[in-house]
Amino acid sequence: MKTRDRILQAALRLFNEEGLAEVSTNRIAAELGISPGNLYYHFKTKREIVERLFRRLENEAGPILMGPSAARPAVDDLWLFLHLVFEKMLEYRFVYRDTAHLATAFPALGARMRGLTARGIETAERLCGGLVATGTMRASRDEVAALAFQMVLTVSCWMGFARMLPPGTDTGPGRAAYQVLTLVAPFLTDEARHYLDYLRYKYVR
Repeated sequence: MKTRDRILQAALRLFNEEGLAEVSTNRIAAELGISPGNLYYHFKTKREIVERLFRRLENEAGPILMGPSAARPAVDDLWLFLHLVFEKMLEYRFVYRDTAHLATAFPALGARMRGLTARGIETAERLCGGLVATGTMRASRDEVAALAFQMVLTVSCWMGFARMLPPGTDTGPGRAAYQVLTLVAPFLTDEARHYLDYLRYKYVR
């Protein structure tokens, strides 16, 4: 692996484990067993490292945030969308745990973070609207808009909330996706709610 890629890999792991504010370029260099000068050759500042990791997140999350392309979405499509979102968030969890610091220390990234959030709301609203169109959900347009907003709010707060739960609590993507789907449950038909019960049995420990 090239040194530049090793630096990014180590930085991502350290940011995820110790927090964005706590990790310096010297810490990253020491983790890799290279000199600060060697790291400086590839990245002049910590900002450059964070910027490159965030760009990777945007590139990888972009196709996910487009959501399923099914013309007649089902609960499975919403489930898959949420599951993939949480998997990507887990991979870059420092962004979602340290959102306030990231937005303050890196204002340009804060603006781009708001763009990702807006795309998530748009896709959640489209999928919920599709469930209404197929008769799987019963909700007004205003209810769908409020529901999509609440879903993305819950998704965005999950990483921070998960850290406050007792040790051993299941906080994986399956459990997280199910918890968000419970917001949708009151609007689902009986048949769709039975399917949600099946997902709970299968994925929630």
